[in-house]
Amino acid sequence: MQQITVATDAQRRIRQRELAMLDEKEAQEREEARKNKGFTQVYPLGWKRIIELAKGNAGAFGLYSFFAENIDPTCGAVVCDQQFLADKMNVNRRTI
Repeated sequence: MQQITVATDAQRRIRQRELAMLDEKEAQEREEARKNKGFTQVYPLGWKRIIELAKGNAGAFGLYSFFAENIDPTCGAVVCDQQFLADKMNVNRRTI
């Protein structure tokens, strides 16, 4: 047996307001990401890691820097293929 839910006009208006609020929140998040484009935030532990990488492993430091510089602020991801990354780092693709 299938259950059918009937929404009242009041329930429909409440849901429409909820959806409008969600849309507004998403728009604000997109605006924040747009305003912060080109800005990379680093937390204290991140700075500690950067300093360790810079001292001990220039390749890892370069890779970390590349990712930080090219991160998509809307989702926190960096998308590139191995060959592109190898070219940027001036190393062999197998090294990547």
